[in-house]
Amino acid sequence: MNVYGIILAAGQGNRFDDQVNKMYVKIAGETPLERSIKACRAAGCFRGLVVVCHQDERRQAQEIGEEVWPGGICYATGGDTRQQSAYNGILALPPQTDIVAVHDGARCFVTPDLIRRCVQSCEKYGSGVAGHRSVDTVKMADAEGIFLTTLDREQIVLVETPQVFWAGPLRNAYEKARREGFTGTDDAGLLERMGVQVRLVESGIDNFKLTRPADFIKGEKMLMQGMLRIGQGFDVHRFAAGRRFLLGGVEIPFEKGLQGHSDADVLAHAVTDALLGAAAAGDIGELFPDTDPAYLGADSMLLLRSVADKLHKKGWEIGNVDTTVFLEKPKISAYKKVIEQSLAEALGISPKNVNVKAKTAEGMGAVGTGRAAAAAAVCTLIK
Repeated sequence: MNVYGIILAAGQGNRFDDQVNKMYVKIAGETPLERSIKACRAAGCFRGLVVVCHQDERRQAQEIGEEVWPGGICYATGGDTRQQSAYNGILALPPQTDIVAVHDGARCFVTPDLIRRCVQSCEKYGSGVAGHRSVDTVKMADAEGIFLTTLDREQIVLVETPQVFWAGPLRNAYEKARREGFTGTDDAGLLERMGVQVRLVESGIDNFKLTRPADFIKGEKMLMQGMLRIGQGFDVHRFAAGRRFLLGGVEIPFEKGLQGHSDADVLAHAVTDALLGAAAAGDIGELFPDTDPAYLGADSMLLLRSVADKLHKKGWEIGNVDTTVFLEKPKISAYKKVIEQSLAEALGISPKNVNVKAKTAEGMGAVGTGRAAAAAAVCTLIK
């Protein structure tokens, strides 16, 4: 089957913001258009897509499309109504198209599984329209807000997208509506006028439409649940004579330094492990083993910077870093701001998102007796 998709991204969004097309407002780092294209590509059933957009937003849409699906997308200009935009998308389809899935880009949380099920329904039954049955009591009301009657909610379906049909009947339905001056609210309504039986494909609660600003907040919260990671790190080194005492890349005057294979920057090591832990990417000992001569005397801040760079390339953004240094001497309160600045530069984040605290061990253990220093760190990563 030659299955193609149409993504509608030219809506006016009057209930959102007259000055901004919601298709290009980022949610957790991605635009709705970008998320919709990714879902369609991941579904694995499309030969390509048509993105319907405003003429003056064509370049912006193309930049997103080429980044997500290079060579897999063509573009059509939106019309004054949803129906006109969808028809323009249909006209842009290749002539060999068998099945068409029309999807509203504002439903950017659609899953690849739902898309596949709608397409499979069309292959089997001739149609597949996403939607869900009402769980609320549904009433009709007049213009004054007075209830007129209660409808049978067992027969009420809240219709969504994608809406999938055979290409021929879909085109015929749109052309019939144009000839007769009929305007519908979705593709299914136009097919129903042609006598086509339209079949429901049950969707999930997350296939909601971005309509108002509150929907963006809801969507971001939903996405962040799977995109926020927390990591912790801990390290301890004993003091030794003849060594520099480094914390977070800052040398602090003291009679001793910390012993280690590298420069033994205990704070940098703790932060590095926190980042690796949040990304589920192992630990500092695996990446920079103390048995490797290449890391003898290594600058721990360079190692920290290299880990941060790798995480950035994998799509992780460092949210914040909170640290605690445990030692009796020397006092580091005068150096905390400088250390925070040093760590921030290595991580590529604002110093406002880095915090350094210091604690003693009240004379207990190796730290309390001045024989060692330790550091703990907690960080957040955002995908």
